[in-house]
Amino acid sequence: MDSRFTRRAIVRAILLGMASSTLTACGGGGSGSAPPSTPPSPAPSPNQPDDPETPEEPECPPEETAGAQPPRGLHASWTDDPHTTRTLTWFTDGTTDPGTRVQYGPITGDADSCSLTTAAFPFEVTGAAHETYGVEALTHVATLTGLKAGQAVRYRVGSDNGGWSPTRVFAPTRTDGFRFCHFGDHGLQDASQRVLSNVETLAPDFFIVAGDLSYANGDQPVWDRYFDMLEPLAARVPVMTCPGNHENKDGGGQGYRSRVSQPGKGMYYGFDYNRVHFFFSTGGSLLTDLSSTTELLVELAAMEKDLAEAWRRRRDGEIDFIVFVQHYTLWTNCEGRDPANFALVAVEEQILLRYDVDLVLVGHDHVFERSHPMAYGKQSDNGYVQVTQGGGGQSLYDLIEDPADWAAVSRVCHGFTVVDVEERRIRARSYAVSDEDGNLYPEGEEILLDEFTLAPRVTAPTGITPFSTREQRPARSLAELDVDLNAMLKHTLQRNLTHDMNEMH
Repeated sequence: MDSRFTRRAIVRAILLGMASSTLTACGGGGSGSAPPSTPPSPAPSPNQPDDPETPEEPECPPEETAGAQPPRGLHASWTDDPHTTRTLTWFTDGTTDPGTRVQYGPITGDADSCSLTTAAFPFEVTGAAHETYGVEALTHVATLTGLKAGQAVRYRVGSDNGGWSPTRVFAPTRTDGFRFCHFGDHGLQDASQRVLSNVETLAPDFFIVAGDLSYANGDQPVWDRYFDMLEPLAARVPVMTCPGNHENKDGGGQGYRSRVSQPGKGMYYGFDYNRVHFFFSTGGSLLTDLSSTTELLVELAAMEKDLAEAWRRRRDGEIDFIVFVQHYTLWTNCEGRDPANFALVAVEEQILLRYDVDLVLVGHDHVFERSHPMAYGKQSDNGYVQVTQGGGGQSLYDLIEDPADWAAVSRVCHGFTVVDVEERRIRARSYAVSDEDGNLYPEGEEILLDEFTLAPRVTAPTGITPFSTREQRPARSLAELDVDLNAMLKHTLQRNLTHDMNEMH
């Protein structure tokens, strides 16, 4: 059975509350076909009693979830291997820790809708809790390990004292191709929810929010509402994020740091998903004063090292593509966004182009824009493709009248991008869920704005090339980059302060 069909079947089953036949047919992600339909039994003759040997199907008892501190804002991610681990994050009100537990188990081929929620969980893991920035609440984090790719998992989080979440399901993780969705600048508007609901119907393996998540802007309870909105999807589909300039308004990023669980230190990180390597960056969005400049330098050095290693692995045929994610655009045709932070862009582009990054996913500007392959603000066959998807829900911006020639498509709308990685190809499609004035299309409708395909830069290896003859591109120190680092840091700090001042007015 096609694994994406399996994922869609499970998602629809949970949404519609009809998990029985779907989960039985899927067998937890294994192969097989749906059971044959059974013709309806003939109605009993009016002269004969009903068959006493045909018992009525018993009602399924409700789940036991009540407690004094119920889990809320549940969302999944990973902090280690995406195929064998899941990290779950949720919140409880108050400062007393009720416990951080996850009970879970695989979904077997004979599961029905009742056993899905009532059968005993064979495994349990204990996590830890820490204070949630700006509110009297705790953030709970627990990581499941030893999961099997291709195996659906049911779980619940919480504790006996505080209460339990409803049972949730992770759809099977694919080990060949995969699908993910991308948008940024999300917020809590009607358009924000529409983007989520349309993404949900596509059953992605994970989705990316490229910065500016909640728009709390210092009002920390807004984060509670944001994760409540995200939970129906993010409790089943992992969400991977990077901070944006609006995250900086919450204690210099502390509101964000205390609520999300991402790999590494959680601010910048790299990971592989099948044969694609991702690197998520802060783009300098959390730089607040001169005392924090060292953090950006450390990040840029880590970015150089990470992408150099990804380039080597692609050269050796271990991966096919490299994707870079941050909030800020590198180049934009958005009205009023110039001058951009070219000092930092100059550093980033030296790294992105040296290691042949294929795809750059960003937000920040509340428009949709996709570039031709580009480098240094010009079309280049050996450059990267930038996709700006800043129409995740907040108010829309304007485009300049005469876009630069590096732009392939530029539109004003709310929307998202879906990326399929299949058979060593990237196929990306971008959709609008609103017109240019922000008016939403009818529920479930979307307009295809753009699509493009990327082929791998390195052909499939046909033999073993002696290591001594392979091209080398070792990681460099920051001192080797052709840029004034002190000027770059000051310019990045000025950019962040200018953004804050402009938005105050």
